[in-house]
Amino acid sequence: MRRAISLLLIVVGILLLYWGYDLQQRVDVEIITQVTGEAPEKVWQYYVTGIAAVLVGILGVWKSK
Repeated sequence: MRRAISLLLIVVGILLLYWGYDLQQRVDVEIITQVTGEAPEKVWQYYVTGIAAVLVGILGVWKSK
């Protein structure tokens, strides 16, 4: 069961990273980035949460062996 949850975390983390990248490529976000010089907070939330989920999932898979 622990391994299944860890694999699910990896999948969810990858999806969050993809959604963050997709959001960053939108035209309105690119305009905000050009005006302010930084990416909107929502993009960073997707990236940080996605990385955390992937790392916790990998750790869970590694520990369950």
